[in-house]
Order: sequence, then structure tokens, then C-alpha cells
Amino acid sequence: MATVYLARQVDLDRLVALKELSALRQSDPTFARRFLRESRLAGSLSHPNIVTVHDYLERDGVPYIAMEYVSGGSLRPHVGHLSLTQIAGVLEGVLAALDHAHSRHVVHRDLKPENVMVTADGGVKLTDFGIAKATGAAQTSSFLTRAGSTVGTPSYMAPEQAMGQEVGPWTDLYSVGVMAFELVTGRVPFHDTEDPMSILLRQVNDPIPPATSVDPGVDPRISSWIEALLVKEPTDRLGSASAAWDEFEEIVLGLVGPRWRRGTRLAVASGAGHAVTPPTTPVGRPRGRSTTTSTAPTRRVTGGGDAAVAATTAPRRPPRPPDDAGADAARRPGRGGRGAILRRVAELALAVVALVAAVAQRGGSPDPASAPKGPSSAAPVAGAGTEEMAIPTPQAMPTACPVRPPRASSAA
Repeated sequence: MATVYLARQVDLDRLVALKELSALRQSDPTFARRFLRESRLAGSLSHPNIVTVHDYLERDGVPYIAMEYVSGGSLRPHVGHLSLTQIAGVLEGVLAALDHAHSRHVVHRDLKPENVMVTADGGVKLTDFGIAKATGAAQTSSFLTRAGSTVGTPSYMAPEQAMGQEVGPWTDLYSVGVMAFELVTGRVPFHDTEDPMSILLRQVNDPIPPATSVDPGVDPRISSWIEALLVKEPTDRLGSASAAWDEFEEIVLGLVGPRWRRGTRLAVASGAGHAVTPPTTPVGRPRGRSTTTSTAPTRRVTGGGDAAVAATTAPRRPPRPPDDAGADAARRPGRGGRGAILRRVAELALAVVALVAAVAQRGGSPDPASAPKGPSSAAPVAGAGTEEMAIPTPQAMPTACPVRPPRASSAA
């Protein structure tokens, strides 16, 4: 329906995605104005998980939309290759965006992986809010199709939308259920049907099988949650986007634990059509044990349990090269360094005692000239057994602890 250009807004010097809706070019000069009027209402939304719309314009009867440029591309290449925590991160962002839009009476009407954009940091944003409604209104008013016609993608379209009935927040929730089904199984519910009209008929009449019947590895709680979104009758579905997320978050907490958000970020594209997957490690691995990281792509995880979930982790710091043992001990006074200091003090104290005893036996102070030179000189201590202890020379003695000769007796 549209051609998207990467353009530069020269007055603000920023990159934008410029969407040219050339398929909507009509001879009716009021067509573009009607489209812009309908779509501006949805473009007023402001939310971290919604692509920002900068401007709407018309040139030669063709409407254009200038919007925030999201560099990561769409979610489509990631479908079937996400872990449970990454799937949860996608659904959290989508449902948060819908909750914001629905609170302002704006329905998306065309939810699908192509309309979920991946940001540079691995988050998600919804785009094209209200375009389906604006396009449908414009086409109907221009008599391009019959009254009651629908605009959307058949594989993700709710039954009431397929029949041209009233749509609302419940319609978007059905589409979220189809997306969740595809994220955990790798395929849409009616993947074996190609004709768009046949898919619409099946959306209206055929029950959607449980996700566990397509992939037995899907956790039953997740499968039940998806079924609650894919109920044919709108009034029997989950009440709101926030309620749907609350229930799914409880399931994720039970399967992964409270730190599940550590592995929610998606791999950011590097080049056209290529995804770079960061190293992954199983959740629940005991701390303190060395492991090897793998650069293999993260596989879709559908079962429960910590060992079944692949979470993205930051690269580990490389080990420090071996260093001198004495210098390492000095750097760690709380461990080996403190013990070395205590041993040195004990050696010095014993050396002082031994020196005093030697001087007392000789009846005078030691002659510095007769002692060996150098701070490393040492002599064995008599009576020390088989072990030897280093006695520092006077030159090596600490000046703060002088050794005094013994006092002469009064008899002498």
C-alpha cells in the first residue's frame, strides 16, 4: 500500500521514515485531506512503545506521513527465533502501547509483526496507528469497494473485523493473540490456507487449535492464555490490554522468576537482513562457576523451567593474567597480604630477642664493623634446632626500635 523512504528533515537535521501512500492516489481532490484528517487523530499518541509521528502532508494528491526512524527494522525476521523472555518483552511493549492507545479511544486495527518495529537497543515500538481506519474510511467514501469492506491483514484479523462489524480494543487483543500464537509456535493459526477470503472465513467459523497441538513444547499456561485472546465472541475475551499483560506476566514469573527482564532485549540487525545474536546462557546457572558462551542464534523456547529459558547476558570480563605472588598479596591486604605482614613482624620480634640474648652473652654491644654488610645478611641462631631464622644486621634494624646493651650489675 505504501513506499517508505529514509529521508532527512533538513530544518532539524534528522533522519525520518517518510511513508508515501501512493496506492491511495485518487482523482477526488478531497481524498488526501480526508485521509490526513482521520490519521492525525491516531498520530497524536505519545508513548515509549509507539513510533512518533512528526508530520502529515499532501503533495499532488498523494498523502505522506513523516515518522520516527526506527533502525532495527520490523519484528518479522525475529519470529520463530526468540526465547521465552524475549517473547515476553515483545508482548509487554505491544500491550503497553495498546493500553495507552485504547485509553484515548484509538484502535490500531492492523496488528502484525510488520507493524512492530525493533529499536536500536532491542526494544519494540508499534507503528501505523489508525492508518487502517483512515484507509478504510477513505476507500469506502470513494466507493472503491463495497460498503462494509474491511482493511487489514486476514491472518491477524478478528472475526468481527472480517465481517465488517464494530471494532474496538477487543479487536486488537484478538490480533495480539494471533501474534503470540505465531511467536511461540513459529506459524499463524491458519498457515495452511493461502487464499485471503478463505482465511477470513476460517477466522469467523473455525476454532483456532491450541498452541500445544501445534508445538507440544509450549507451556500449557501460555497456550491457555492465548486461547483466551482468540475467543470468537468479543465479549468473552480478556477485558483489556493491561489485564492481558497482568495474566501473562504471572505466567512468566512462574516459569522464569522475578529477573526475567534481563533477557528481553532483541538482537539488533547488523546490515540488511542479518541479525546479530548476543551470547546466551541458561537461566538458573549456579553462580561462581565458569562457563563458555556461545554465539549460536537464540532458539525459541516454549517450555517451562529455568533450564529451558535462554537469557541474554553481558560479555564476561577476561581473566587477569598471572602476576607476582608477593605483589598480588600486597594488592589484597584483606587476604594473603595481612598474613604476610604478621609473619614479617613476628620474624623481626624474634630477631630482636635473639640479638639481645647474643649481646648479653658477649658482655657488650655488638661491633658493627665485624658484622656482615648488607640488609640481607643473616646468621643462624644457636639452639634453633634444624630450622634457621634470619637475624638482621644492625644496619638493617629499624631506627625506631634501638637495641640497648644490658645494664651492668652493682657488684661489678
